[in-house]
Amino acid sequence: MVMGLSSKVYNFYLSTVPVRNVQLSVIGAASDIGSKLALLLKKNDKITKLNIYDYDSKIHGLAIELNQIPGGPTVSSYDGEKDLPAAITQSNLILMVARTHPTKGVTSSTMLQANAPAVQKLCKAISENNPDAFLAISTNPINSMMPFASAMLYRYNCYNPFKIFGITHIDTARARSYAGKTLQANPRHLQIPVIGGHSEQTVVPLFSNLTPDFYTLDIDQADLLTRLVKKADTEVLNLKGGNESAVVSVAWSVYEFAEGLVDALWGHEAEVHSFTANPHFGTRFFGGPTIVGPHGIVRTCSNFQMSNLECGLLSDAVSVINKDVALGEDLCGAYY
Repeated sequence: MVMGLSSKVYNFYLSTVPVRNVQLSVIGAASDIGSKLALLLKKNDKITKLNIYDYDSKIHGLAIELNQIPGGPTVSSYDGEKDLPAAITQSNLILMVARTHPTKGVTSSTMLQANAPAVQKLCKAISENNPDAFLAISTNPINSMMPFASAMLYRYNCYNPFKIFGITHIDTARARSYAGKTLQANPRHLQIPVIGGHSEQTVVPLFSNLTPDFYTLDIDQADLLTRLVKKADTEVLNLKGGNESAVVSVAWSVYEFAEGLVDALWGHEAEVHSFTANPHFGTRFFGGPTIVGPHGIVRTCSNFQMSNLECGLLSDAVSVINKDVALGEDLCGAYY
């Protein structure tokens, strides 16, 4: 019983609090990122059921482990193409995590070609089994994969621009971390919009919009931190010998994104960083802080006051984003 409430009042309180059953699916959950994401999701009591799916049969061992952890959602596992429909049916949110990771010498085009078949199969399964679900993709390259997935869903007659997201939350997580270290402040108390796309050439951190606004960064600090955010993936890749990209930080950022969407599914409005359908910057898709409610996107980012540095970076990014978007949409034509 809640302290200070009589039994009569407490029972009324229980009867008026809505009970929500939120079900999530993680596609690619046997991967390094997927397994760590599943572990983080297991601690979220707002999730009732967690479905984990992969082509690798070791996914069933992961499910057993997760169900041995007290509390949180019940975990069910699925493997193989035949089980994909069961893995996503009735899920409110479907998370597609990375498959082929960036490595030295691997181009965005190569990653797109490698990862597109799995995304296409998922889109087809969604159209046939759960067309109303939220779909969030962290599979690289986001700038092309989001348009590709959107085009596939459109072809399958279930495209809803308000319910599909490319997850770019790692970019604001890094910006907050770097700024917190420079300012000697708790980065979890900082908010920094990061706009543009999700690549070294297209990511634009807006350190001029840092809040709380009693924190400020001078021009030289903002320039340095911007370079750090842009080079973050390359730095991790180099320090890991060129064979493995960021794993732990990506899993954590995807979880923070998912946490926001779960809150939205519970009836609240939440802000997440994502690459979505957004025409406000001269591109059809654009990334940045996005407000989401229980029925999908409420508002995408639009106008910002920006420094000269940020304006220049954004101008350079737009043309690259348009090329990346075209690459993803053109690939859709190869799947009939």
